[in-house]
Amino acid sequence: MNLLGKAANKEFWAGLKNKDEYKHIIDAVLVDYNKCCIGEIETTKFSKFRLFKDKGDRTAYQETFFKRQHRMYTMAFMTLLYPENEGYLELLQDTIWEICDQYVWALPAHIENIDENNNCELDLDATTMAMALAIIKTVLEDRLHPLIKSRIDYEIDRRLVKPFFAKRWHWEYRANNWTAVCSGATGCTIMLNRPELFELARDRLNENMADYIRSYKEDGVCVEGAGYWSYGFGYYMEYAKMQKKFTNGQYNLVDNDKIRNISTFLQKLFLDKDVIVNYGDCGVGTDVSVPAGFMFGLKKSFGNDVQLPPKKALAYEPHYFPFMLRAFTDFDISFVSEDISENATYYMGDCGWFVKRTKNYGLSARGGCNGESHNHNDVGTFIFSIDNKQVIIDMGGRPYTRQYFEGATRYTFLETSSRGHNVPIINGQYQANVPEAYPKTYYENGIFKVDFKAAYDINELKELTREYAPDENGVTITDKFEIDGNATFTERLVSYIEPKIEGDTIKIGKAIIKFNGALAKASYSKDVHATELDQDGNMKKGVDIYLTDINVNEPKNEFSFRVEVE
Repeated sequence: MNLLGKAANKEFWAGLKNKDEYKHIIDAVLVDYNKCCIGEIETTKFSKFRLFKDKGDRTAYQETFFKRQHRMYTMAFMTLLYPENEGYLELLQDTIWEICDQYVWALPAHIENIDENNNCELDLDATTMAMALAIIKTVLEDRLHPLIKSRIDYEIDRRLVKPFFAKRWHWEYRANNWTAVCSGATGCTIMLNRPELFELARDRLNENMADYIRSYKEDGVCVEGAGYWSYGFGYYMEYAKMQKKFTNGQYNLVDNDKIRNISTFLQKLFLDKDVIVNYGDCGVGTDVSVPAGFMFGLKKSFGNDVQLPPKKALAYEPHYFPFMLRAFTDFDISFVSEDISENATYYMGDCGWFVKRTKNYGLSARGGCNGESHNHNDVGTFIFSIDNKQVIIDMGGRPYTRQYFEGATRYTFLETSSRGHNVPIINGQYQANVPEAYPKTYYENGIFKVDFKAAYDINELKELTREYAPDENGVTITDKFEIDGNATFTERLVSYIEPKIEGDTIKIGKAIIKFNGALAKASYSKDVHATELDQDGNMKKGVDIYLTDINVNEPKNEFSFRVEVE
């Protein structure tokens, strides 16, 4: 049974490199070829492997790990696109050989007992590596050396099949991107490489996937953000489509209204043609992209219900191997002509997200809670964009370290604390990590409202609501509060642009923030946002972050400020 469709068809790949409509995809493969496929294959060193446990650093080991992985995926596409070049096949097989020799396919950050000889851990990378190898073996079956195919079979059995059936894994109980990616990649690998065993795994995998989908509410919001939506939901769809074909339609996890609704999530996040809402750990900085092939696959499945993002947001990355495969197989020339609408308003009430896109600016605000997967303490925050750039920003995540995910240190970072978000500081205190508190949101008569007292662990705070009242040129933001005793109340705004303050007006780029100068005074400070870490997990390179505060004098029970386009 052909489970991969056109990808397993030689005729499809023949001459593809000469078709103009595929040039941008092939060019992306060639860029990656020049970046990670020239020179000797790097080895993964024990000293770098230990850095995560010893110092918290993930980067040093992962750079080599991902480059090797990336080389294999890229060379698979080079071999498919240029079958006449035997050198490409040789390098692909050399890389597969090295990966089969690799101590473990999981990342050190994901290995539970890292000091033991624990080399068959199943994590995001071990499962997706196995799936990619099963796909490569399937689409290049007659060209790979018999020993390479035998090693692929052996290592998939040793590193994925046997460990999966040996026990239940932690990601089967998570109901987030881990559940979907690991379950999806495991299921696809078994269907491709050990089809006789799939019936034994099917019910368990389907229940995992049902748990993942139950983690979404009816509004289709992925609280982990756009990047984790495409990653988790992408592998869900790969598994669902393959299983549908494998079972001749008996098991269909694709065609239902909730899946269709989840598929439309991304198009609701655009504030401008290249600006995406990036709450939580979604991206480092304000840039977010999603795999093009994943989006093409959704478009193929759900037609006009799915609106493709602008070209800049579509990534062609061999690293996400099954999605890059779909970039070729599911591409349609009509996709490149799509563009987002200039005006749109979305209220995603189940999770409390609000997005408004206008010809002059983009606005997003959120409710949610401070106990989500990849959580930041940011209930009530907002993003304001002008001219295709966030002006009042969300920083997204930061480079991952052990300390970034440890409970004791998670909210000490600017990116995760409400200290680095556009929310009030009350009595000198920031929002608390209160997983069980679910603030309420409302949308009536064009006004988005968040009731978020529960996000602050402050006994003297009796009420706190924020209202966003957008109009043609900007938004008026009103905080209403009740605090016992003497109180301090500060409005915080975060930007990459240094603010200019003149009396009761703050200018940040082309955004003008106005407030009542008789009630408050503005000031700003500078911090640094990490974009790169050294091998000790310390900041190596950063970006200036400006924290602008509007300090309210003798706060009573209400304060408003307005953000508008200059």
